Amino acid sequence: MSRKSDEAGTFELLARLPYQFVRLAKAEYENAKREITEKLKRGGIGLLAIVIALFFIFFAIGCFVAAAVAGIAVVWPVWLAALVVAVGLLLLAAGAIFGGVYLIKRGVPVPEDTIDRVEGDLQAMSEVRFNSSAHATPQGEKGTL
Repeated sequence: MSRKSDEAGTFELLARLPYQFVRLAKAEYENAKREITEKLKRGGIGLLAIVIALFFIFFAIGCFVAAAVAGIAVVWPVWLAALVVAVGLLLLAAGAIFGGVYLIKRGVPVPEDTIDRVEGDLQAMSEVRFNSSAHATPQGEKGTL
């Protein structure tokens, strides 16, 4: 019984095992870091949308003040125009806020893909451990029927 020169023996494979675990852990760490970075970028865009909405709200408040002053001081069309502008700015702000909240909720930085892969790796390792212990005969049993 001879072994091919390109096949590794059991002890050689066992010696490689810690190195393989380290490589797997490093690869999963890099995947998690990349995934979190992507999700944080999306969250940053959502935060920018909220800042833009606050910008519009700032000017909408100014328009409401101008509408109130113009409504008291002048006849109908001046304050109505200012009121329409203020309502338009508030609608823009509401759209930006809803869009920003949606992007922030969608971009929670949890590395779900990496977690799924690690769970699969752990499941595979537990199956290997279970299968190897299932083939071993208990101490008390020596093949008697």
